[in-house]
Amino acid sequence: MTKRKKLPAIILGLILLSLFSVQSSFAQQRQSQSDEELKMLRKEIEAVKEGQTAIQKDVQEIKNLLKTRPAAGPSVAPRDIALNIEGEPFKGDKTAKVVLVEFSDYQ
Repeated sequence: MTKRKKLPAIILGLILLSLFSVQSSFAQQRQSQSDEELKMLRKEIEAVKEGQTAIQKDVQEIKNLLKTRPAAGPSVAPRDIALNIEGEPFKGDKTAKVVLVEFSDYQ
């Protein structure tokens, strides 16, 4: 072959060689980035697992406290209230021992 015919082949070879070397460099960078990302993800997963374990312990402790706690009675004892509703509209017996009063504001 003549020098003119060899020149494009040499240039093409150099271009392909430089592209392959750049690709391998990028591949190595990607690999190291993915390794770092994997390490970070593993750390995050471990942190989440530790947090989950702590939450499970707290929930179990709350359950145990609730089991040992006595049943709660009414917090406020009922009391007798005297309310004068004389002259107000009502339904039912005037001598009833229990009166249900509804207050509403119509506007």
